[in-house]
Amino acid sequence: MFESRLLNKLQTIQNIIAMPTVASQVLVALDDPTLSAAKIANLIEQDQSLVARLLRVANSPFYGFTRKISTVELAVVVLGTNAIKEILYGLSIKRIFKRVKSSGFDIDSFWTYSLFCGAAARVIARKLNYKLAGEAFVAGLMHDLGILIIAQYFGTDYAKIRQLTLNQSISLVGAERSVLHTTHCEIGAWVGKKWNLPDRLISSLLYHHTHFSFVNQLSTSNGGNKDFDADGINQPLTAIVSIAEWFARDNEYYKWNSERIASPLYVSYELFQDDEDLFDVESTINLIRSEINEEFNKAGVFVEL
Repeated sequence: MFESRLLNKLQTIQNIIAMPTVASQVLVALDDPTLSAAKIANLIEQDQSLVARLLRVANSPFYGFTRKISTVELAVVVLGTNAIKEILYGLSIKRIFKRVKSSGFDIDSFWTYSLFCGAAARVIARKLNYKLAGEAFVAGLMHDLGILIIAQYFGTDYAKIRQLTLNQSISLVGAERSVLHTTHCEIGAWVGKKWNLPDRLISSLLYHHTHFSFVNQLSTSNGGNKDFDADGINQPLTAIVSIAEWFARDNEYYKWNSERIASPLYVSYELFQDDEDLFDVESTINLIRSEINEEFNKAGVFVEL
């Protein structure tokens, strides 16, 4: 639970960071199997700016269709509901990024980092046969959204957090907890709940810095902690997001962060027993890096929106 000062501030900005009205309506409609592509297209067409941006992404190399998608209805039919959701979440996240004017925070580097994590999560999801690769993209893209909220709306606190990571041997999440008594993970999960994201996606935002050895320790100590939801943490999307951040750090997309001691990452190799050699061979890692960079270049369409 957030302290009252923090919660009051978050409640005052929730309309600012809310999902755009039309996008929110469309996302609800996409979960209704009785609605036709035409009716969903009619909803989207209430916002002509959204139409233009959606069609631009739909016709980009990110989806790779050779046939031109000229109407929203065709986009819904050809891309499918999961891809439309992916685009709508991506556009909504970019909208929040455009609002950030925080001094001392490199928003351009942070957006590049977030987009890289989204692309990496998409590739890793495919490698691990996670069916909702688009959902993984969204999770990777917004997994550190809480940092953006802190930098923009808690500027004084963010400055203190940054100074701690610069001058002391403390990780970013450690400094956040010291100053705010919470972390960007918890704030990001709060936004995810406001957006009515799926529970597994919210869990990935909340737990990607909770190391799996700590999870297992709490799950088994003293006969198990009944209030501790290990299953909510130990799910593939949490691991995919944490591995995506690992690749971002490895590819030097982490320069926006001043921490000298890296925040922990949840990476449970136990989840991938069928793919236990996936990350062991350097040549395999290099191949994944190459695929991620290719995906990242395609995802560049979101930069221009």
